[in-house]
Amino acid sequence: MRLTGGAGQRVAWLVLQRMNMKRFSNVRTLFFAPIVLIGLGGPAALAGQNECAGRAADIIRRAYPSATDADDGTLLFEGATITLPKDDNVDGVPHAVICRVWPAQPQLMLIAVPLMIEQSDSENEGDIELLVVDSTNLQIKRLRLDGLMSDDAVRVRSVAFDTARYRFAPGRTAFGLRVSLEGSSRANPFGETTLWLFSIEGDGLKPVLDNIVVGESHGEWDTVCAGEFSETTRTLSMVPSAKAAVADIVVTEKTTTSVNTVGTDNSCNSEDKTTIDKHRLQYDGSGYGVLKDLKRVE
Repeated sequence: MRLTGGAGQRVAWLVLQRMNMKRFSNVRTLFFAPIVLIGLGGPAALAGQNECAGRAADIIRRAYPSATDADDGTLLFEGATITLPKDDNVDGVPHAVICRVWPAQPQLMLIAVPLMIEQSDSENEGDIELLVVDSTNLQIKRLRLDGLMSDDAVRVRSVAFDTARYRFAPGRTAFGLRVSLEGSSRANPFGETTLWLFSIEGDGLKPVLDNIVVGESHGEWDTVCAGEFSETTRTLSMVPSAKAAVADIVVTEKTTTSVNTVGTDNSCNSEDKTTIDKHRLQYDGSGYGVLKDLKRVE
């Protein structure tokens, strides 16, 4: 592919713009239900689509009855700050509460509540608490994910629910949570999106799949033309297991690398290479183990 100098800059900018996406640790209760997982890694519901803006204050006050009002319009709960969404669009506001009606069970509302302990221009510290609210009886199930909103130079860009039909067998479905990170360096762009899956188990929420990177982009360039970029996307699908009644998960990985060089006429030339690989995740009796190379790097 041959590009002019300006086009080469646009390619690098588009790579940076396409980039999506810190820690899933100390979950209060770790349990992986045996499931059959189907669906694509692509998100069915992303940031920018919020379904509780008008009801967020009522929902949060019911879930956190001891929360108090702060002067800036946020709520304070046990040393953490809760930011309510101002409208249905939460793009660019990663610390705001988000909600989605779960299409698989429309009586349930999925809610992600960032609990921010520290916030500054240089770093943030905080958790996410997942809530599932049943409109029929107003019961709330919850699970706190420690440290998931903590960041520094690589910032949390967005939090979103993935409501693709990740079906359990039989008649059970998981929902996903995606957290996207983005670096601030123009010369060394970086982005990463990590997916977790959860299911309702009794009176609580349980992890189904722990921390798999479904999108990552990085690069190094001179900010004009010359440099290298890599972008990887992963999708999930269910396949029958030869050894167990619980299906395996096949992860299809597509990676595109681009090398930009300056031509003799000062044009910017780009050469792309795409590879496709597959990984198989098997249920080991306690959950689907995710290969180290597919997990978020701490």
